[in-house]
Amino acid sequence: MTEVWTTRRILEWIEGYLSEKGIDNPRLSAQWLVADALGCSRIDLYADIDRPLSESEREVLRESTKRRGTGEPLQYITGTCDFRFLSYFIEPGVLIPRPETEVLVSEALAALPKDEEILALDLCTGSGNIACSLASENPLIHVFATDLSPEACALAQRNVDHLGLSEQVLVMQGDLGSPLPDDIYGKVGLVISNPPYIPSNVLSGLDAEVKDFEPSLALDGGPDGLEVFRRIVPFAHDALRTGGLFACELHEGCLDAAAEIAQKAGFTGVRIVEDLVQKPRVLIAQKS
Repeated sequence: MTEVWTTRRILEWIEGYLSEKGIDNPRLSAQWLVADALGCSRIDLYADIDRPLSESEREVLRESTKRRGTGEPLQYITGTCDFRFLSYFIEPGVLIPRPETEVLVSEALAALPKDEEILALDLCTGSGNIACSLASENPLIHVFATDLSPEACALAQRNVDHLGLSEQVLVMQGDLGSPLPDDIYGKVGLVISNPPYIPSNVLSGLDAEVKDFEPSLALDGGPDGLEVFRRIVPFAHDALRTGGLFACELHEGCLDAAAEIAQKAGFTGVRIVEDLVQKPRVLIAQKS
């Protein structure tokens, strides 16, 4: 008699397989993979735990489990990633949004006026998660979102369209501010960025899920992690209006040097904000 593969059995098998492969938290990975294959939530898995799986569902799980067993991030396998209050499409070749970047968005939103139109620039937009979060949480914010990577721009545009934010977010492919119109200079209320900021000599020590699968273009910040930041700062100062806000996420070991760079460029009120695990993470400054 052929043994039936149920939700319960496949969860147990995948957990055991991933554990043997050395994957962190194999039970959680198993739940996400099975929920994705069945098109339900992780909680709903247990509402019908002895449900038999179809051959097509098992085939999807064979492939996704194999990919996860190599260390490939769950977000690339399921094709989605949650960030703040929204769910985004995510694809290999584009940086996966991180919880610490939510602090960057929170700080920016808290510092901006709530009752006036704001033109914002999101440099190195990646999946578009920062631009879309700003626009969805403040309908008076309009964002130009740029990225050097055509793949990132295509994904960001897909997220903008899916979330119904095309009236507020315009995605443009190019290096930092290069694709932006000249007439924005001196009119921008917010320049925000999560640029490549990992010091080059730190990259090799990152978790394999990051260094082996996520794009180095979005990670490598040069010898001291500030290579891209140094290019952003003078552009941000020129683009911002008086009183405009500059917000940037950086490596914990780079914030003091970054603050000095921002101050020398003419920014005032420079402060550093810690992330969710109390590491220095976000630089906030103002053009005065």
